[in-house]
Amino acid sequence: MYDRDVIFATRAQCRWSLRRFGLMAAVLVTLAGCGTTQPPAETAVRPTAAQSQEAILTAVEADIDARRFQLAQQRLAGLNAETVATARARYAVAEVLLGLDRPKDALKEFEAVQTDEAFHARAWQGMGQALLAMGNTTAAISQLNSALEADPSLWRSWAALGRAYDIEKRWSEAAAAYDKGLAVCPNPALIVNNIGMSLLLQKQYAQAAAEFEKAMVQDPTLEAAKSNLRIALAWQGLYDQALAGLQQPERPDALNNVGYVAMLRGDYKEAQQYFSQALESSPTYHNSAAMNLEALRTLVKSKQPAQGPQSAGGSAP
Repeated sequence: MYDRDVIFATRAQCRWSLRRFGLMAAVLVTLAGCGTTQPPAETAVRPTAAQSQEAILTAVEADIDARRFQLAQQRLAGLNAETVATARARYAVAEVLLGLDRPKDALKEFEAVQTDEAFHARAWQGMGQALLAMGNTTAAISQLNSALEADPSLWRSWAALGRAYDIEKRWSEAAAAYDKGLAVCPNPALIVNNIGMSLLLQKQYAQAAAEFEKAMVQDPTLEAAKSNLRIALAWQGLYDQALAGLQQPERPDALNNVGYVAMLRGDYKEAQQYFSQALESSPTYHNSAAMNLEALRTLVKSKQPAQGPQSAGGSAP
């Protein structure tokens, strides 16, 4: 899973979450902001007349950096029409929309400020991230390269570019992009996580696990790396290690993920065990685990090998 703050680096630091064939995949960082990996709980905000437009915008930008996108959206309601029309406000709106997984809407706002000298490089970056989220990898690469030509310090662009190259299986170019991102990223763990994802997609599972462990040492709060490490270990058949130290809230998804990898590896007995445990430990109905368990039963009956997604075991952006 790429971290969206890298896709917002997933955004304040990066996360691309993949759900295909019931796998709650690993995390890649793509980036929308540059803040903490564990944003605090959001509370409703009611702008007051006493608040200046400058104060509101500053607070919105702080929320974006901390990945509090819903809170930022609430604050934006306190801006007057004159302020909303400014490039600074429109750029903030675009970042919020990107953070709320509305890339099509975000793209329009980034395009609106692309000609503004103060924002053009970051607008290209946002356009690239939005296009990547929309599945237009070729156009995304073009926009991200434009952003980096204008400002090579845009680490989110390097992270998203690496992710785009991973999608196209241009592994050496992805590695080069990540290396350049490492040089400018304020939280290197985000980029290291993405390097691990790239290796995971190349089926270099042991090397990927080493990168995820490195990311966890650099930033113990980076949940994406922890989830991805479990996937990398599972692909090596190290199921006990993959599931060691699970906390109750993460048990259902982790068990489902490890079970899914076990199914792809042909370890049907283990897969059935993990899917069943995921269903038992989930406080609500776990649809992915139920679907996977049914798929497993079909596989066992037909004795056909499991066919998984190309990125199984491993989103941004």
